[in-house]
Amino acid sequence: MNMAVKAWQLGAPGTGTYWLYDWLRKRLNSKLVKYLLSRGIAGRPARILEAGSGPAFASSILARDNRVDLSIAADIDLEALYEARHRDAHLALVVADLQSLPFRGESVDLCWNSSTIEHLASPEAALAEMQRVTRRGGRVFVGVPNLYGPLGFQRWISQTSVGVWIGTTFNRSQLRAKMAGAGLQPKHAIFYFFRFFIGVLGEK
Repeated sequence: MNMAVKAWQLGAPGTGTYWLYDWLRKRLNSKLVKYLLSRGIAGRPARILEAGSGPAFASSILARDNRVDLSIAADIDLEALYEARHRDAHLALVVADLQSLPFRGESVDLCWNSSTIEHLASPEAALAEMQRVTRRGGRVFVGVPNLYGPLGFQRWISQTSVGVWIGTTFNRSQLRAKMAGAGLQPKHAIFYFFRFFIGVLGEK
């Protein structure tokens, strides 16, 4: 079995580190879902795409909410999607590259991810695709490590294994500018998970 550390995994399954990280991740996802449902959708049962989902914990929670018509999790990592399928047999899963999503334009009400684009060489390409698949008036949410939060030290260790695992850090204006560059109008910014992350919600 390949035990390489993924962006969505810390420590080997069965270890105390893995258990703690999994517990924290579940708390984070529950709070993110509440935020997305309160600010990311409005007025009708929503079609939601988590583009770059990893094992898709939040997508599973979203799928059970009566305000959500369809919750789709898409990722290029088969191992992460296998974990998602093992946990939730009913979740809609798609193998997909975030920078070339296999969905028609304006097909979802909300497209989102957290702790994803900081690992990409071209976050701009990913944001352009997220914007493309979101309907006019729909929302796009992106959450990334906060440059001025507890992970801010990453810029000094970016070439180490820990730095690579964290990914690029962003401040609010940098993230807003990237979203605006993708044709999105930034509407709201939040700090979450003890300010480790910053997220911006934009409207198409």
